[in-house]
Amino acid sequence: MKVSISRVKLFKACRKAYEFKYVYNLVPKQKPEALEIGLGYHAKLEELYKTGDFVADFSKESAMATAYKKYIYPRFQVKAVEDWVEMPLECGNTLIGRVDGRTDYGWLVEHKTTSQEIGPEYEYNLHWDEQILAYMALTDARNIYYTVCRKPTIRIKRGESEEEFFNRMVAWYEEDTEKKITLMKISRTDEEVKNFINDLNDVMVQMNFALHLGPRHMYRNTAYCHCWGRRCEYSSICLDYDPDQKYLEFEKKEVEE
Repeated sequence: MKVSISRVKLFKACRKAYEFKYVYNLVPKQKPEALEIGLGYHAKLEELYKTGDFVADFSKESAMATAYKKYIYPRFQVKAVEDWVEMPLECGNTLIGRVDGRTDYGWLVEHKTTSQEIGPEYEYNLHWDEQILAYMALTDARNIYYTVCRKPTIRIKRGESEEEFFNRMVAWYEEDTEKKITLMKISRTDEEVKNFINDLNDVMVQMNFALHLGPRHMYRNTAYCHCWGRRCEYSSICLDYDPDQKYLEFEKKEVEE
């Protein structure tokens, strides 16, 4: 089985949500606005590193990328972007992932967006993210730059043009800059990465076992229903899903990581 760390994290968080996404292959037709902004922001940063600039419009993601170009871009050089990597695990399983970037001296680079104020609590939670160890296992790197950009919280005013609002979003980053866009450096030891790989192999045994035994082992974790301050995307079908029925809010397709 080929798995990404996001797939593993969902299995550990809620097996029922995992079943909807990776067994029944159900994907919401409408992406949340936060996800759309994040994808657009990543695309602009990829363009920035490949060409030295990006095509700007008056969107939130353009304002965020403009702030990135000013406050983060000059601080290190990136030699590779959107790099797909994989690593064999035990029992024929494979961990796969896509690294946002790598510096010319071997550090990994990952870009995050958030709706929260960036501070000690955010950094503490980030340090515990298994994604860090997964990327380090995939690449043999032990150091990573995390660039974190907060989405603008201001709103367009009545009578304000899109260009005026865009300029105000860009200016928003000039005050309390470190709480809105920042660079975090995180390191891990070889021993920590080794322990992560051992734990991952154990989880893969559970994943394969649960898939083999079927729905009875794909149970709910109600603590995940409102994780990250939002409702689970499968909440509307979680209690009474019928695999023979079509649901207007979902489409059925193979999910690519």
